[in-house]
Amino acid sequence: MKIFIRADGGKDIGLGHVMRMLVLGEELKKTNDVIFICRNSISDKFEAGIKKIKEKSFKVIEISEEDYIREIIEMQTKHNADVLITDSYDIDEEYFIKLKKYFRFTGYVDDVNKCKMDVDFIVNQNINARDLNYEDNINSSTKLFLGTQYCMIRDEFREAYKSKVIKKEIQDILLTLGGMDNNNNTLKILEKIKDINKKLHVVIGSAFDKELIEKIQDITKRHNNIYIYENVNMAQLMLKCDVAISACGSTLYELAAMSVPTIGIVLAENQKFVAEKMKEMNLIFECFEIRAIEKINLLVLLNELIEDEMLRENVIEKQKALVNLYGVESLVEEINGIIRGKNYDEY
Repeated sequence: MKIFIRADGGKDIGLGHVMRMLVLGEELKKTNDVIFICRNSISDKFEAGIKKIKEKSFKVIEISEEDYIREIIEMQTKHNADVLITDSYDIDEEYFIKLKKYFRFTGYVDDVNKCKMDVDFIVNQNINARDLNYEDNINSSTKLFLGTQYCMIRDEFREAYKSKVIKKEIQDILLTLGGMDNNNNTLKILEKIKDINKKLHVVIGSAFDKELIEKIQDITKRHNNIYIYENVNMAQLMLKCDVAISACGSTLYELAAMSVPTIGIVLAENQKFVAEKMKEMNLIFECFEIRAIEKINLLVLLNELIEDEMLRENVIEKQKALVNLYGVESLVEEINGIIRGKNYDEY
């Protein structure tokens, strides 16, 4: 089967959609021909996402930022793909209605259930997926793949987990806020915790501005406990680290898979409900919105997590039951079952 995956990533929207679609794409391409469709613009705001996809040796078709529905249809007339899978918030009911008739199957990877979706299947890997009442916005025939049993975790995490050692004494702290950071949030948090007597491992995203990177580098020159990483193997870094401060996107599931107790930072509205549910279920230690950063004594919170071994053990025990390390394999098995099980004569 030939499959189009539509996903965008870059400076304004982050790389979360692209990163999870790369996990799905890698698994799908074992039995299918996978092509990515990405918007581009005269600016470089989508450049980081396209670069990530090309680094994984996928073919990328670039379309315009504005007239993308027409251009997807145009690309379909040339490539005759069987399936279109979309992972983007820049959609509406019209998007699904217009494109469905050009493909044998359509699917959507979702987080928020914001509109009616005329698709054959919907994927939501989040812990709150079953709370979103999808039945109100789908067809009776739409298949739903909901919850953390379908987490799209990269191979590198499956391998690294086998070597994970839970240390009694905390030595290494991870700070990661995703692929982009337009508001200098990494710097704001680093300023609050830089004096802690532990090693701080700070991830520089591929869409970070040069000026922000230089400011973070300047702090490392004055503090010998801070280490910065670009283009890092995240699984190996999580293997090394004992606790984390992280954005509340898909990284929370990777940290859970690697048994790393975490303080969650809500950077976008769509992250809020996932973070709050994880906090309620003791899957993360604490969470708060980034706009509250000046009111939060982050250093006190971090020290509390570091000093309370029983608290960390409780979080780790909960984390172990959360994520299916092989969720993407289960998901692709389901998708392949859908796209190979329907009678094509009607087309």
